[in-house]
Amino acid sequence: MKWLVFILLCLLTSWHYTDLSAESAWQNMLAPIGVFIFLISLCLWLVVKAGFGSKASRGGGFFGGDGGGDGGC
Repeated sequence: MKWLVFILLCLLTSWHYTDLSAESAWQNMLAPIGVFIFLISLCLWLVVKAGFGSKASRGGGFFGGDGGGDGGC
């Protein structure tokens, strides 16, 4: 949970300082890169916490079935 707070604070800070028409390299280049990095970090954090990357969720497909076969003989 600490990482979520950290990522969100960094994302909001980068978003706040983003100004694409600014003269400063910080505001028009580095802050948008920070927004992109922290959005990716947030997505990865959500995937890891949701368990989509675990071995337990690999078998069974989206709806819990085995994903194959015709169901008959």
